[in-house]
Amino acid sequence: MTDFTNTTSQTLEQLRTAEGKLTTMLWNAGNIVQQLSCEQIPREQIESLARSFSENAQTVQQSLHASVANLERISSGLPHEDSCYGAWLDFNLASMRTETTRNKLYELKNNLELQRSRERVKELEGQLAQL
Repeated sequence: MTDFTNTTSQTLEQLRTAEGKLTTMLWNAGNIVQQLSCEQIPREQIESLARSFSENAQTVQQSLHASVANLERISSGLPHEDSCYGAWLDFNLASMRTETTRNKLYELKNNLELQRSRERVKELEGQLAQL
């Protein structure tokens, strides 16, 4: 299994866990409301349900923040685990620079004015050598 597949599986598992925690949170909230509607309110049970609700809410919040941060890194093109975008971009920019350089060299090689200038420089060098 590749690192990308492994990371994707872990992220999906994190989201599944968050989904399960959300279900538990809703169940706890429903039980709290049901207990509050009773004439006699069992304080310990409500406190236990409220504590569990709070803990699950923190876990879900952390999981969702981590997932959103990962998505932000991916969507912004910043390097992240298993990302080849940075390397791909570097390669394409280097290829474009190479192609531009190649085209400039070709233009210089075939530039008639530059060839005449070279010939003139050789001519002047020859005259200077004769002096």
